[in-house]
Amino acid sequence: MKKACLVLFSILLMTSCGKYNKALKSDNVDEKYNLAKEYYDIGIEKEKRSKLNKSVRLLEQIQPGMKGKPQDEVVSYMIANAYYNIGDYFISGYRFERYAKSFPDSPKIEEVLYKSANSYYEVSPKYSLDQMDTYKAIDKLQLYVNTFEDGEYFDKANDQLSILRDKLERKSYEVAKQLHHRRIWRPAIHALNNYIEDHPGSKYNERAYFYKFESQFIYAINSFRAIERERLELALEYYNDFATKYPESEFMELAKEHKKEIDDELYYLELLDL
Repeated sequence: MKKACLVLFSILLMTSCGKYNKALKSDNVDEKYNLAKEYYDIGIEKEKRSKLNKSVRLLEQIQPGMKGKPQDEVVSYMIANAYYNIGDYFISGYRFERYAKSFPDSPKIEEVLYKSANSYYEVSPKYSLDQMDTYKAIDKLQLYVNTFEDGEYFDKANDQLSILRDKLERKSYEVAKQLHHRRIWRPAIHALNNYIEDHPGSKYNERAYFYKFESQFIYAINSFRAIERERLELALEYYNDFATKYPESEFMELAKEHKKEIDDELYYLELLDL
């Protein structure tokens, strides 16, 4: 029985492959399209990537001849959506983008705009890498939510926007923090100050305020005597900003230790009349 089933499966597989290979070599557009549509429907319904890959290959053969014809819209959508369901998001993002430009009045335009945006969302890398695709995803998700305020994907798109913006926020913070950790004090102060100004409600601001203060403190304490006072006084301003905003911070004890050193040094400079 097992052997019979295996033989039957082999015959069906060979027949299927033969049909596909024949269609690939054929000049018959209808034959290619009908088989591509069959593979596409099975691939979408049963989540079979192999069927979708075959469908795409056939559809891409006939698409150039569809330009300017009604079938072009259908074929363009099927190709984009097949790539989307395969998980090849770089291509699906581009394909859906082209579809939206070519067929702006399509009844599928809401779905297409969201799937284009979501494709870029899916390829957005972790925060430490280049964020070009993150910016693209944000632009496209924002376009979707601005266009379809009552859209099917509106809530999901807004959630994704929050995730992507937090990723960019973290990248900006980590760049500034690393300057502090690498003891590059002046650039660290500048970067942390810019970060705080650009992200007033950030969840990373407690650390950003502290690292800005600590960077200024260490930068000042290691300065020449002639310019030390001014830099220490600025560090004191940064301490007051931090202490006012985050009196219960985990860094408060260390901040107080730094402040005592600042007060002692300023007193010593006063005695030296500097």
